[in-house]
Amino acid sequence: MSPPVLVLMPDGEARVDLARPVLGTTTATRLADAARRAGFADVLMAPGTCSIVHGARVVSSGEPIAAPALLAFESAVIAETLLRALVERPPASDEGYSLADALGRPSAWFTGHLASVPAELPIAEQLPWPPQRGPEDLARYVYGEDRARLEAVIWSDHAGADEGAVGAGGWLRAIVNRLADGGRPLGQIELAATTTAVLAGPAALLGGRLGIVLGAALLCIGVQLAAVVPALARLVRGRGGAADVQWLAPAVRPFGHAAYVSALTYALVAEAGRSSVAGLVLLGFGAGAAFLSLAHARDVLRGERPRFELPSADAFAARLGAQLPRWSHSDVRVEVVALALAVTGAPGLPWGVLVGAALARLWRWFIAPRG
Repeated sequence: MSPPVLVLMPDGEARVDLARPVLGTTTATRLADAARRAGFADVLMAPGTCSIVHGARVVSSGEPIAAPALLAFESAVIAETLLRALVERPPASDEGYSLADALGRPSAWFTGHLASVPAELPIAEQLPWPPQRGPEDLARYVYGEDRARLEAVIWSDHAGADEGAVGAGGWLRAIVNRLADGGRPLGQIELAATTTAVLAGPAALLGGRLGIVLGAALLCIGVQLAAVVPALARLVRGRGGAADVQWLAPAVRPFGHAAYVSALTYALVAEAGRSSVAGLVLLGFGAGAAFLSLAHARDVLRGERPRFELPSADAFAARLGAQLPRWSHSDVRVEVVALALAVTGAPGLPWGVLVGAALARLWRWFIAPRG
């Protein structure tokens, strides 16, 4: 049997602007992209649709199709996992089933054989749901209050890939949602994250507790912003330019570490009363930490296998037969510890955290097989 086609139908009941993006992409574009990845052969636009979907073919009512088809309102969002299940288990050629959302509203119609494009979405008996799939895997954007259900369906597709943003508290997911709806190119967000993290160094050079704390805070913000870029990229992958994402994000943390530890090293060496020998020792450790961070940044920017990547704290805990508490599952563990210690106003404490992290970078290089 040939793969099905997706036919996007106009939703006359929608009371929202379907041309406005939801988490970075319109509902029609998101559904069309998910259908293509799931194995649908083509995307067709029925008369009356108001969305713009690149690569979709405009058809007229009554135009022959003669293929399995999923007819869906352009206001609908369907989880990619459900779309894959539909491709794998199409109905018989003489059968057609409706797909309703969690509120019982018809959102799509799936048939084993669509003779021609209908004038409106057919209504039939409810689809026998594939295993582990159900109405929660689709949502229809009719009213403004439906947006929360749409976001839940969209995020469900990333539950396995974006553990950081999906598994974290609502505040982190809210940040990603806000960035997705902002419409800014992802390259600009990566550049902003890099600039923020690197400014940790100049901030620390201001001196005093304020400068040290401000530098650590900028480092946390920059690294956290870079950490949500992968989740953000998946949300907006239907938007132009999303394919070039993560060219700079993996280097944000090492760049920030190098800048902050360099500034703290200068502050420590310049302290009055410090002996020359102690100053040389501090300078050596600080320079080594900055060098290892920059070497890691160079590897990731060149697309090479990182030699000085930070080891996983979760993997280390698992080797010891322990498990880290859930509250510690964060993309900025090292930076948060440095920030907490920076509050004391002693530059040596956050400096020690970053130098320790730099020494930890040597572990994977130390145990890596030759060649």
